[in-house]
Amino acid sequence: MDPTERIVAAIEGKETDRVPTFSYYLDSYPVEQVLGRSLLARSFMLQNPVAGFFLNTLGRRFGGIVLYPVLDHLMMKSIEAAVSLGFDSVVGLFERMFMIWDAKTMARVTGSFYDILDDGHGNSYYMYRGPAIDSPRAFDEWPYFPDIDDLSHQTYKFFKKARSRFGDRICLLGQSSFGIHESILWSVGFERMALFIRREPELIKRFIRLLEEIVMKTNMAMMDAGIRVIFDGDDFAFKTGPMMNPKICNDLFGDSYRRITKAVHDRGGKVLLHSCGDNTQMFDYFIDWGFDGGHAYENTSNVDIFEEKKKHGGVFTIVGGVGVDYLLTTRSRPEEVEEKVIELIERCGPGGRFLIGPIHDHPDMDMEKVRLMIKAAHRYGKYPVAKMG
Repeated sequence: MDPTERIVAAIEGKETDRVPTFSYYLDSYPVEQVLGRSLLARSFMLQNPVAGFFLNTLGRRFGGIVLYPVLDHLMMKSIEAAVSLGFDSVVGLFERMFMIWDAKTMARVTGSFYDILDDGHGNSYYMYRGPAIDSPRAFDEWPYFPDIDDLSHQTYKFFKKARSRFGDRICLLGQSSFGIHESILWSVGFERMALFIRREPELIKRFIRLLEEIVMKTNMAMMDAGIRVIFDGDDFAFKTGPMMNPKICNDLFGDSYRRITKAVHDRGGKVLLHSCGDNTQMFDYFIDWGFDGGHAYENTSNVDIFEEKKKHGGVFTIVGGVGVDYLLTTRSRPEEVEEKVIELIERCGPGGRFLIGPIHDHPDMDMEKVRLMIKAAHRYGKYPVAKMG
């Protein structure tokens, strides 16, 4: 069965030949385990004095000339690795929201800073440092917001190329921009977010309108390139629950996401949402906003994936389920991975609306355990799902 047809059918609540498999985008070290080592992501390339001088003096003006081809190459390799592993679907991320700030700093073009780090395997990684937008004036004067039409055009070109290379072998789940809520949160900071909602509501509304336009136009560009399943990412929760009152989330972001999902549905597409943490109090809103499913069941949080299958599994597709904190690392035993796959298939597989795979990406993922997960999903995931315990 064609991978895209298998994924779309599962999202529609149909039991096809088997439970489909899902891959989030893969970090550099997992990709290296599958395809071999590449020099392009190596952290030492950014740490030598010559590179440091260039990045510190010219990085903001010309860094994209070096950075963006590397990011495109790495994402194509991530997709290639997922194809090689035998996944039915993979998140393809077109990354233009980052820019080089200096030799030790990345910045999002929407106004936030990140430390450039080593991932523990010799590859470059990043970690959130703090916000760049501390006032309405700073928002007005931030010079790096993207040209949205150009961003959309570049998005189209990337996914057209990706589909020509991989589209018949894997279902590409398209992601270009990042979420409205999380982008504002990164840009103004956790503490200032609550303050601005109350004291600077017009700034928040303007920021939301800008980000909605970015998400909307890049989503449509991906569909123009032939992507049938959109994968929007927007973290709404900590491990213990929502980052803010769910009703406030709905009041602020609900209308934007209803318009975004409607635009995808009007063109015959599906749209999934990635959201870290415990989203138990958010799922009703995600469904009301029009999302067809969620990669939103972090196993280290308080969310109960099986309870959510009972409660929302008839209308909302569960994506993921297999932890990257232990199960998909070298520390786990093979039988533990197989047992989890069996449990997830037995309890989440019936009735469709389940894609099994990692709950997130992580540089320490062990690809042998990932291969075992896929093999077990193929072995035990055939419909109709039988009780194996």
